[in-house]
Amino acid sequence: MHVGLSNKFSIQGSKRKIASLQFSDKTVEDYSKAMSVGNPSDLNTSPFPQLYSPAGKRQMFQRVDRFSVLQPIKKEEDKLTDKDIMRQLQESPEQKLEDQIPKQLVGSQSARSYFQHYKVLNKVKQQNDYHKINDSIQTQMLKQAESLDVLPCKLGLIKLNGNESQVSINNHHYGDKYISVLSEGLRQNQGIKEFLLSNNRIKQDGAVTILNQIGKQATVIDLSKNDIGQLGVDCLCQQLQMRENKMEVINIEDNKLGDKFVMKILKCLLNTQNKVKVLNISKNFLTNEICDLMKEIILQLDLLEELYIHWNQIKGSGGQKIFEALIENKNMVVFDGSWNGFGISEKSNCTQKVCDFLSQNKVMLHCDLSANQFTLQDCKLIANSLKPNRTMYGFHFAGNWGVVDPRGFLIIDDNAQQKVLGETLRIKGLEQVTTLRHEDVCWICEGWQEQVFDWIPDGECDPLFLHMNFEEYKQVYIPKRNDGTYKLPLMIPTGQTQFLFTVIDNQTTAVNYDNIKFGHVIKLKVNGINVSCQLDNINVVKKLKHFQLMDKKEMKALTSVLPRTPDPIYIPPKLKKQKRIWSFPISIWFKDFRFENEEFLRKCFEKDWSCSKISKVVKNPDEFNEVKNLLWKDYKMIKETYKWYSSYNPSGDVWSISSNVITDFSSTTELVDNKTFKLSDLDLKFIATCAASIEYKGNYRNPERALCRYQFMEFLVRVSDDKYLKQKQANNMVDSVQMILDQCRPIMQQYNAQKWRDERYFNEQCDDCLKYYKTLLNYVYNRYSIKKVKPGQKKFMCLDELHEICGQAGLFDEKFVDRDADLAFNLSMMLQIDELESDRIFQMTFVEFMEAIARIAEKVSLPAAPDMSWEQRQQQPLHIKLERLLILLAQTCASEEYKQQFGNPQKSIFDVQPEDD
Repeated sequence: MHVGLSNKFSIQGSKRKIASLQFSDKTVEDYSKAMSVGNPSDLNTSPFPQLYSPAGKRQMFQRVDRFSVLQPIKKEEDKLTDKDIMRQLQESPEQKLEDQIPKQLVGSQSARSYFQHYKVLNKVKQQNDYHKINDSIQTQMLKQAESLDVLPCKLGLIKLNGNESQVSINNHHYGDKYISVLSEGLRQNQGIKEFLLSNNRIKQDGAVTILNQIGKQATVIDLSKNDIGQLGVDCLCQQLQMRENKMEVINIEDNKLGDKFVMKILKCLLNTQNKVKVLNISKNFLTNEICDLMKEIILQLDLLEELYIHWNQIKGSGGQKIFEALIENKNMVVFDGSWNGFGISEKSNCTQKVCDFLSQNKVMLHCDLSANQFTLQDCKLIANSLKPNRTMYGFHFAGNWGVVDPRGFLIIDDNAQQKVLGETLRIKGLEQVTTLRHEDVCWICEGWQEQVFDWIPDGECDPLFLHMNFEEYKQVYIPKRNDGTYKLPLMIPTGQTQFLFTVIDNQTTAVNYDNIKFGHVIKLKVNGINVSCQLDNINVVKKLKHFQLMDKKEMKALTSVLPRTPDPIYIPPKLKKQKRIWSFPISIWFKDFRFENEEFLRKCFEKDWSCSKISKVVKNPDEFNEVKNLLWKDYKMIKETYKWYSSYNPSGDVWSISSNVITDFSSTTELVDNKTFKLSDLDLKFIATCAASIEYKGNYRNPERALCRYQFMEFLVRVSDDKYLKQKQANNMVDSVQMILDQCRPIMQQYNAQKWRDERYFNEQCDDCLKYYKTLLNYVYNRYSIKKVKPGQKKFMCLDELHEICGQAGLFDEKFVDRDADLAFNLSMMLQIDELESDRIFQMTFVEFMEAIARIAEKVSLPAAPDMSWEQRQQQPLHIKLERLLILLAQTCASEEYKQQFGNPQKSIFDVQPEDD
C-alpha cells in the first residue's frame, strides 16, 4: 500500500515537472501516456514498452534534460515519504460545511441565499447528520416545509429589509401549516421580540404551536383576525403565567371569542405579574357580562396604557362601570370604545359617567366614542363636558350627533341628522394613521401641526382677522400683544393651507409668507357682514404629510397649542350706528339662486326645439328657420305660460298640461271660436302633439296624454297651421305662427314668475325675515324632506311633503286650495335645461323652499292684527305675511324647542325702531 502511494505521487510529481518545462506538444503527450500506464510490468499493453526498460528510461530523461530550458529535474525531490504526504494533507485548508457558513436573515442577499440553500437541502441534511452539527434556521424551516408538504416561504424571517427583531406577516393568510414552519425557524432565533401575525387563518393548533415557541421572548403579539379558539386562549394564559413572560402588547381583535374566553385572559392578567401596556379585545362579541372584570383591569393594571374594545355589544350599564374606572385611572392614555351601545340607557347613568370622565380625567390623550347610539340630548351634555378638557388631543365622535371642529370642540347642530356610517377611522395609539381630511377632526390621527400666524404691522392694523381655507375662510381674530406684535398659534392640517388676512375691513395677503396665484371669488363673513372678495394671490403654508404629534416616550404633545382653546373674541368699539346699504349680493338668496340669463334660456330653447316635431309641420326649410327665430323671440313668454298652466293639474309629480287645462287656455286666449277653429279641432291637435313623440314613450317624465314644455311650443305651431294657414288667413307658416303669438300675447304676458320676485320678494325686509327664522326653516325643511330621498342622496322636498306642511299648519280653506300649493311649488323651482332626463324639476332645494313658503304666505295672507278684512290682509307687505306664516309653522310643524323660541313672539321683528342718527 505504501509502495503504491509512493509510486503514485512520484508519477504525479514527474508529470508536474515535465509540464513546467518547455517541450514540444508531441514529447509531452508521449511522456504523459507512458507515465499513466497502470502496471509497468504489462509491457505488451503499454504503447511505449521501451520506456520500462532501464535503457528506455535513461533515454527518455535525457530527452527531457535536453529540452529543458528553465530548471533541471532533480530526482531526489520526487521521492516523497509517507510523513510528507500526511503533512501536506494536514496543512491543506479545511472546507466549511453549509450550515456552518453564517447567512444573513435580513439583507439584499438573504432571499437568494435562502433559495440556494433550498437547492442543496439534501446535501445539507447529510452533512449535518454525518458531522453531528445543529441545523441552521434556514434548514429547520425547509425541513419542516418538506415534512408538511408545503412550498417553502420566507415567512417574515428572511426579508429584504426591516427590523431584525420583528416578524411581520399580516394579511398573508398562511394557515396553521406555515405557522408550524415559522415556529421551527424560531427555535434558534431568540432575538425576535415582535410578532405581527394578523389575518393568517391561524386556528387553535397553529396558535398553540406558535405561542409555545415565542412565549418566553415575545414583547408584541398580534393575533388579530384569526380564530385561536379555546386552545389558543389556554396557551396564551399559560404563557402569561410564566415567570419569563415579557409581553407588552396583546392584540386578539376579531377572534370572535365571546365573554367566556376573554374573561379567562383578563383573570390571568389580574392574577399574574405582567408588563402588558396595550390590550386589544375588539370585535369579540363582548357584552355587559365582562364589564365588572374590565373595571378591575382598568383599576389594577398600573402599566396598561391603551385599551381597545371597539365593535362589541357593551351597552349603557356596562359602559357605566368602564367609565367609573376610567375616571379614577391615572395611567391610560388611549381608549377606543367605538361601535358599542353606551347610549342605550338600560336604566343606567352611562352618559353622566362619560361626562364626568371627560371633565375630570387629565391623563387621557386619545379617545374614540364613535357610533355609540347617544341621543341628541346626551351629545349636548358630552359636548359641554368636553369644552374645559385641555389634555385630550384626539377625540372621535363620528356616527353620533355632532362634529369635532378644527379646535377640538364638539359642535352639535340641532338641524342636522344623526349620521349613519360604515366603518369609521380607527385610532392606532398615538400614531398618525391618515393624511386625508375628515369631517371630524383629530389632531393625532391626521397629523395636525402647529403654525404661528403673525402679521408685520405697517400702521394701524386693529382689527386683524385671519381666514383659512379648511375652515371655509371664517374669521379668526388676531389680537395685538403687549409687545406690539400680532401673533396667533393655531393647529393646521398636513399638506397645503391657503389663507388671507382682513386688515380694517380690507382683504389682503402677508408679505412674510409664500403666495400662489388664486383669482377666485371668496365669500367671507367679517363682523357679521357678508363680504365677497377676489384676490390675484393668496398666502400658503405647507406642512409635512407625515408627522407624529405625540412624543411616545414622554407622553406629551409636540405643540404649545392646547385642544379646545377658544379663539380670541373681537369686541368692537362703540360707534354710532351706521345705516346698512342693502343689496342682493349680501342677501340669503345670493349663494344658491340662479337667474335666467339669455345664454341659459337659449340652451333651454335649443333643447325643446330638438325634441319637438315641428319639422313635420313646417316642411319648407326657409320657413322652418324663420319660425324658429319667431319662437325664440317669445320663448320666455311661452315657457312662463307653460309653467303656470302645467301647475294646474300635474300628472303626479310631473308638471304637464292635460286636455282640460289646454281647453281652459284656448278659451282664455279665444283660440276656439267654433268657426275657423272648433273644440274638436283643438282635441285633434292635442292628440297629434302627444302622439308625435314616439321615442319618449315609456319615459315617466313625458306623460302620454299631457303636454310637456317642448310639446307646448309644438302645439302652438300645429294650432296656427290649422287655424290660420288652412283657413287661408295666412300665406305661409311664418305668418300663421306670428298670428297665434300675437293673439295669445295679452294673456301670456301676464305670467312672469321673476316679476313677483323683483317686486315683492327680493327686498331687505324679506331677507331679514328669512335670516332671522332660518334655523326654523332649516328644521322644517329637514324634518319633512324624507319621503323620496334615497340613502346618500342630498336632501330635497317633493310636492307631497309641501302639501303635508300646508295641511299640518291648517292652511287649506276656500281661499287656499291644493292648486295654490302646486303653483307655489312649481313657480319656485328654478328652470332646468332638460326636463326629460332629470328629476331635478321635482326636487325642491332649500332656497326654492324658502320662495315656496313666501308664495304661500302671499296667497294665504295671514292677518298681522285681529279684525282685518280680506282686502286689508291682501294689501299687507310680503315680509309681514311671511313672518306670520313662519310663526304659525313654529307652532304647528316644529319641535317644542322651536315653538318656544319662535312660536309666541311678543312683537314683530319689524317693530324695532332704528336708532336716531
